[in-house]
Amino acid sequence: TLYRIVGLGGPKSDGFTVHFLDVGSADAIILHCGETTILVDAGTVDCGTEICRYLRRMGVETLTLAVNTHPDKDHLGGFVQVLREFPPQAYWEPEVPEHLIPASEEYSLTRAALEEMEIPVSPMALEVLGPVSQSADSNNGSLVMKASYAGRSILLMGDAEESEEEDILHSGAEVGCDVLKVGHHGSKTSTSAQLLQQARPQYAVISAGSGRPPNEEVLQRLQENSIEVYRTDTQGSIVLSITEEGLRFYTEK
Repeated sequence: TLYRIVGLGGPKSDGFTVHFLDVGSADAIILHCGETTILVDAGTVDCGTEICRYLRRMGVETLTLAVNTHPDKDHLGGFVQVLREFPPQAYWEPEVPEHLIPASEEYSLTRAALEEMEIPVSPMALEVLGPVSQSADSNNGSLVMKASYAGRSILLMGDAEESEEEDILHSGAEVGCDVLKVGHHGSKTSTSAQLLQQARPQYAVISAGSGRPPNEEVLQRLQENSIEVYRTDTQGSIVLSITEEGLRFYTEK
């Protein structure tokens, strides 16, 4: 399921495996599913050789994605070697304020390797906020995720209804966002006033069909909170573009 979350292909018959590598007091985790292999952190610089050896034993030829959770030496160092031997299709990292950018050799060498290999770097973060607990109802077992890039974020609610919304809010999760993907196609069972008050989105997107338009009460709540609404039932496919300059919507109709 994780691979579907990051949009890198679905799982195949050999299942999904997570490899927590023995890299001492450091982190290196391999997520593997079918043709998809993701490396999350790469230990210290001396871990690079062992990580590459491990990947070869797995039969991996290239990484789908490399993710650095933060630029500390014990999470970053091994990437210097791994990026050259297993060039990933993309490299994800968090946005780091200028005053926190490390002056370490590991950091500068990793940046050099990324540039040399022309690997796309994306300061994007994807956080799973729910489900907080198991539910007998599939809607309230929806994965709720928050994707962030360039200081902007979108909250993806799946089909979560008020019960799951309450669980997430009570968990203390940070639901503040610029864009809300409205839960359950705009049904009246979702998008509570409390969620809107805490999320404070500027925009909302509703995926709904012409034969099942969004609930009027939900639309009213969005309007009362001065939220600009985009709807697939009236505007067709919608594209949200987020860049360093800001965000912009494109609609089919």
